[in-house]
Amino acid sequence: MDNKGASGSGIVAGVMVLVLIVILFVYGPYLLNAIGLSPVPSATSLNHTTAVGVISINAPSKVSPSSNFGVTFLVANNLNGKSASNIYFCLDNLGLFQILSSPATSSPNPNGNAITSGRCVNIPSLATGDILSEGFTFAAPSSNLYGNIQYSQNVGYYLNFSYVASASQQLQFVSQSASTSGNYPPPVTQTSGVTAGPISISSSSSQPVVYGEDIQLGLSLNNIGIGIPIGNTELTISLNSSIINITAANALGFTVKSFPNGTAVFSKSLTISSTGASIELPIALSANEYNKLSASNIPYVQPAIYFTVSYSYEQSGYFPIGLYIEPYST
Repeated sequence: MDNKGASGSGIVAGVMVLVLIVILFVYGPYLLNAIGLSPVPSATSLNHTTAVGVISINAPSKVSPSSNFGVTFLVANNLNGKSASNIYFCLDNLGLFQILSSPATSSPNPNGNAITSGRCVNIPSLATGDILSEGFTFAAPSSNLYGNIQYSQNVGYYLNFSYVASASQQLQFVSQSASTSGNYPPPVTQTSGVTAGPISISSSSSQPVVYGEDIQLGLSLNNIGIGIPIGNTELTISLNSSIINITAANALGFTVKSFPNGTAVFSKSLTISSTGASIELPIALSANEYNKLSASNIPYVQPAIYFTVSYSYEQSGYFPIGLYIEPYST
């Protein structure tokens, strides 16, 4: 009998805990607002689609008229990305609020859209995994400026920065006899080593390719982030030119720099739209490599090609600040 009673009590307690969890999940944001703490609808999660982000906004949800208050932002660079540079963090859409003090300010990045009536802070660089705190002091308006009625302002921010993405692709060329017999390992058709960030690098091709034929490699630069690319983007492709080369590179707008160790670097400036950009790369074995492989009856060769994309990016967010209503005098 006692065991049954204990079991029943445990079930009731478990149900009550579950109900409490559901209540907190559904009504948590309202409870936070009621006690003066603000949920952050626009803080950034540093997943694979993000380079630099505002990972925390410490701001009150409501303030008193004519009061001064602080707002602190944590700006972070993704641990799985590259170093960020030329970073501008700007506040805008202040409404009736004013900024009294902030870190050292500067003009907005002329390449971006963050032309603001608020404040911009220049952060020269952030290494991978770095987190920087930026604090601002705000002044709330007096109650007569907003009619002493319910008032809330979505204060906006811009984050503008320069970043780098990198990836690699293994290619596969096979002899005619290997192609006929199938005596070669499965080719790797996807890019690898893709760094975190809003601009991702992907490729598509039909492999393997018989010696003497071209690989048509489709390269895509995809915008998978929450913002937009701005300005020009520099695409750099590195490969071993003693093995493979990009045919008709000059016609595609590439400049080429060769090094004594056989490395060749192909560079091209392009524009990435809000959705991305793409380019077709015809790649073939060099004449010397083709002759060597054919003479030695080597069944296959798997050279690699490396991509680097240097770009600027802008993303935005907001956080709400409300004003308490002053009691009417009697």
